[in-house]
Amino acid sequence: MSTAPVIAAFDIATKTGVCWGRPGAKPFLATWDLWKAGKFRPARLSLFWDLLCEFFESERPDVVRYEAPMNLAGMGNAGSSEETILLLRGAIGVFEACAFRAAIKDIGSFTVFEARKHLTDRAKWKSKEGKVAVMRVATMLGVPVADENQGDAFAGWSYCCGLANPRIAHLVTPLFAQ
Repeated sequence: MSTAPVIAAFDIATKTGVCWGRPGAKPFLATWDLWKAGKFRPARLSLFWDLLCEFFESERPDVVRYEAPMNLAGMGNAGSSEETILLLRGAIGVFEACAFRAAIKDIGSFTVFEARKHLTDRAKWKSKEGKVAVMRVATMLGVPVADENQGDAFAGWSYCCGLANPRIAHLVTPLFAQ
C-alpha cells in the first residue's frame, strides 16, 4: 500500500473539473455540472456541498487544492456578472468548509499560471490557448481529459504532485514523459 498522499485538485466553476490520485500514478478525473441543480445559486452551492461530501468520504484525499479565482477587479474587467462572482466566491467557501468538516488538514489553492507553467513551461497564454496546451500535454501523458475543466484540474493536480514529491516533477515534461 502506497504511503503517498492522495491529492485532489478542483477547477471550481459551474462545471467543476476534479482530478485526484497519488503522485506518480495515473489520476482519476470527473466533471461536476452544478447546472443540474437549476439556476438558483443556493441550489447549485448545495449540490456542490453534496458532491464534495460524497467525494471526501469515498476518496479520502489528504491534500485538496482549488484553482484560485481572478481577483475581483479582474473578474469585473473580464465582464463577469455579480451572480457569477457570488457563485464562484461562495463555492470556495463551501469547498473550504466541506474539506474542514471532512477533517482534511491540508487545504489550499494554486494559480492557473503556476499549474500551466508546470506542464507547458509557459504561464500566460492568449485566450483559450492555455487550456488547449494543457489538454495536449495531458493527452501526451496518457491522461484522458474530457473537457477544459478536467484539463485545468489535471494541471493543478500535477503541479501539486510536483510540489509534494519534487523527485517525480520532471516526469511530466515532454522530454521525460515518453
